[in-house]
Amino acid sequence: MSASPTSQTATDAVPRDTILIGGGGHAHVVADVLSALGRPVRGFVAPSCKTVLEGVDWLGSDEVLDDITPGSADLALGVGSTGDASLRRTLYQKFKEHGHGLPILVHPIASLASSVRLGDAAQVLLGAAIQAGAVIGVNTIINTGAIVDHDCCIGDHAHVAPGAVLCGDVTIGDGAHVGAGARIIQGLSIGAGALVAAGAVVIADVPADGRVAGVPAKDIKRETSA
Repeated sequence: MSASPTSQTATDAVPRDTILIGGGGHAHVVADVLSALGRPVRGFVAPSCKTVLEGVDWLGSDEVLDDITPGSADLALGVGSTGDASLRRTLYQKFKEHGHGLPILVHPIASLASSVRLGDAAQVLLGAAIQAGAVIGVNTIINTGAIVDHDCCIGDHAHVAPGAVLCGDVTIGDGAHVGAGARIIQGLSIGAGALVAAGAVVIADVPADGRVAGVPAKDIKRETSA
């Protein structure tokens, strides 16, 4: 994971056009962040012109990106993840290999301590709060109203969903998903690829690829097979 201090993640003084990847719900949210930051949106790329986006032109499917010279426009991933980060990870890696820039996006109405470090292409959405010493990985989403307390370390391509709360010194592995409104108590570790269901209260470590739900959170597979 490579992350930079927030003081080094401000948007360009004269921002380049941004091309939005995706046309669904997360793309709608990312488009709002871009608007709030004053970043012009050239259009969106998606398999279909059907979209919830308002006033954003459809540029075509992925093939149109072959005609975009790297550096002439930034790309912003408008593809979310709900327990499976593989598509978002694959898109990020593909675009980076082709030399495209994917900016860090922080909504103006998000609160970040000065010592927070953000990885490339991280997205911090409206109302999120990230406290001192936290590290947010590459291409990770801190979604609407989520709270990440002091000294948390969140891996690459992870997703902390709306309203989730991570207490201090929590570790979230690469590609893990913390569901909406979930609570994780201090000092715990959530393994890579793990899924914490919406509303869960986690009071013990979750292994890599584990799936937990409930209050207190329990292993979904174990509960199903019992």
